[in-house]
Amino acid sequence: MTQDAPPRRDRWLHRGRLRDVVIVMAVVSTFFFSPGMAAQCVAVGLLVVGGGLHLLVKGQLIRNRVLCTQGAYAVVRHPYYLANYLIDTGFCLASGNVYLVLAYPFLFFWAYGPTLRSEESLLASLHGPEFDAYRAGVPQVFPDPTLLAGLRALGRNFSWRRVSAYEVKRLFRCAFVGELIVLLGRIGPDGWREILAGANPLDHGGVVLLALCAVLLLPAVLIRFGRGESDVIP
Repeated sequence: MTQDAPPRRDRWLHRGRLRDVVIVMAVVSTFFFSPGMAAQCVAVGLLVVGGGLHLLVKGQLIRNRVLCTQGAYAVVRHPYYLANYLIDTGFCLASGNVYLVLAYPFLFFWAYGPTLRSEESLLASLHGPEFDAYRAGVPQVFPDPTLLAGLRALGRNFSWRRVSAYEVKRLFRCAFVGELIVLLGRIGPDGWREILAGANPLDHGGVVLLALCAVLLLPAVLIRFGRGESDVIP
């Protein structure tokens, strides 16, 4: 199955740039907004689920050879993009900026729309009636409640041999960024004023988050410099 094609560069906001834009806006938002504990907990949950789905999909994807319709692909046609949606929404929630949370769905379809259309056109040309039948029965990005029964077979056809070290590094990097935004949101505007005044705004919870950020960054650095990013994880 052909997926994860290079993003189109003919528009300023394409899918290859959307996450960078979201991260910058989320980090800047932490200087002006204070997220509640509930929002941060939901944000962490979305990051965990999105990261897990990202890993699962990469272990199920067989590129350019077959039409993947099992596991996560039995729930939505583009589970990788659903994983990205969950991760980016987690970043937005962790920032505490409700306007960014509300704007993100529009930014997502603006950035991903051309890619979705081009990928599905290619799949239709490669797999013909098989893809047409698949498209008619499975939603594009967001799950249909009637298909959630397929969650029991979500891990079908997964293989670690299809997961590259680069993908694992990306997951740790996303986890690091997510926890960093959570930490900055915990500091909030009042905390930044304390920092400017020479005080330490971190309580015990903040220190734990800071340590967790370091722990999550370390594997990404080790993978980056310790082995080829194209290597698979045994």
